[in-house]
Formats: sequence, structure tokens, C-alpha cells
Amino acid sequence: MRGQALCAVVCIAVQIAGCASLKPMVATPADLDDYRAFRVAGAQGTRLARAMRYLARHPTGAFAEEVRAAFDDEEPKFFERAQGSRDAARSYLVDLPAGPHATAALALLTTLASTMRDAELADIARRSQIDNAKLETAAVQRRAIGEAVLRATGVLLDDATYGVPRVEASPALTGLMSGRAALTWGCVPARIETDFFFLLPTRPTHESRLLTLEVTLTERDRVVSTGTIAGSDLFVRWAEAGQITKLDPSAPEDRTEAQIFAMQHLGGALEHRFPAASCPDLRQERELYHRACGGWEVWVVPGNAAGAKDSILIRGSARHSAP
Repeated sequence: MRGQALCAVVCIAVQIAGCASLKPMVATPADLDDYRAFRVAGAQGTRLARAMRYLARHPTGAFAEEVRAAFDDEEPKFFERAQGSRDAARSYLVDLPAGPHATAALALLTTLASTMRDAELADIARRSQIDNAKLETAAVQRRAIGEAVLRATGVLLDDATYGVPRVEASPALTGLMSGRAALTWGCVPARIETDFFFLLPTRPTHESRLLTLEVTLTERDRVVSTGTIAGSDLFVRWAEAGQITKLDPSAPEDRTEAQIFAMQHLGGALEHRFPAASCPDLRQERELYHRACGGWEVWVVPGNAAGAKDSILIRGSARHSAP
């Protein structure tokens, strides 16, 4: 009798609580942990980011229906607020870099930034009476950074770079690793550093910037196997030069903006060698880009704090390496 009574009590409790109360009992530990992280999030951006993470990891999880409904209801409102200012648009991208409205937020951010830069540059030009020659010189200095990064990326994506000793380096690799001094004999250096100076037209005076760009070659079995492009706050300095705007490398939102800028410009070069249709996305943790196919592999990894090095690492195809 006592057992029957206990069973009856349990059945009644289940009926009252409904199926939802059983979900923690059937959910996996990972499912439950990600759901709890979503539920306890305070800021709306964090909550939405954790909702996306939950749905990506557990598309048919015990709480997927609830989390998806919450995300579909809250995300459009979050984006609507993001349209109110440049900072709000940037906050959307910080929390939801792959969100449903990420492309629209990026376009809005770019438009607002361009409008601000145009107004500031026009005012600085009037106040300082900078002549065209000086403006062109400053523009050339700023463009040089992006050109150098993309040139190095192109050389490190070239078949001819890998599988040969440095003494037999291709003309393109020789030119890259020679820097501003022509190499006339011997093998190319395994590492080169190049300093780039540029000015930002800020108020009340111009601010100077320095980027030291490093290109390193790694050998395996005495032939070039890997190339790395790196620099302290590389993406922030590149974005400052390309967008003509001041960024703070210690501010997460500014670092995010710089990373978005860098991937926009690297994407075309990388897509040719690592097409999304055939190269799997292998990103983990802080990686901005990680793909591998055809014996090639590439990582784009930002530094984790101001002053840390951002890097682009490319491993050439084994087909071009010595056995």
C-alpha cells in the first residue's frame, strides 16, 4: 500500500509540473550547462550570444525550442536599437558577429564611420590648410600597411613558396624577404621586420602610429613549410590606417571592429586558396579563420590583449615539400 501511495504522489506531481520539469533529467550535461549559461546572462547581447551558441551546439537539444523562440523574439529588437548609433551598431557586432543582422550592422557601422571621417577630415583640412602633396603623402603611408599585409599574404599563398630551401626561394619570396634592401646572393632570411609609420588626423594634433610587420619562414626537412605574418596590434593599426580613424587596442569593441576590417580585406585572398564550398571551417576559441584543404592550412588568430601579436599563419601544401 505504501508503495502504491508513493507512486500515485509521483504521478500527480509529474502531471502538475508538466513535461518541462523533466527536461533537466533527459538533457545531457553539456546541453544543461549551455542552457543555464543562457538563462543567467544579464546583458541582452550576452544572452543572445549564448542563445546562438546553445542552438549551434544543441540544435535538437532539450531546450532548443524555448531558446530559439526567445532568440527570434529578442534579436530583431536588439538590432533595432543597434541602428541608433555607431556604438550601438558596434556592440551588436561584438556580441553577434555571425548574427542574422550582422551584415546590415556592419554596413551601418561603415556608413556612420565614413560620414564621421569625411566631416573630420574636411574640418582638419580647412583648419590646418594641409596642401594636397602632404595629404597624398599621408595617404600613401596609410595605404602601405594594407598593401604590405596583402602582398605578404599573396606570396605565402603561392605554390612556389613551399617545398624548396630558402637558398632556392622564388623571385616573389626573395623580393618579400629582402625588404627594402635588394638581396644579391645567399639564401633569403628566415625572418624580416619592417617598420611602417603613419599619421592619424586627430584633434588637436596629429597622432603618429608605428606598426612593425614581421614575416617569418619556418622550415621542415630543410625546405620552407610555413609562413607567418604577425605584428603587435596588427589588425588595429591596419584598421586605423585603412579607415582613418582612431582605435583603442585595449577596448574590446575596437579590437572587434579591427578584426572585422582585417577579415574583410583578407577574405578574398584566402577564399581563392581555401574556398568555403570545399574547405571545412575549423575555427576554435579565438581563431577568426581556420581552414584546411588540399594539403594547405591557414590560421588567423588575434592577440588576446593590447600589445599582443595578431598573426596570419599559412602552411603550404605537402605536395610541394620534400619527402
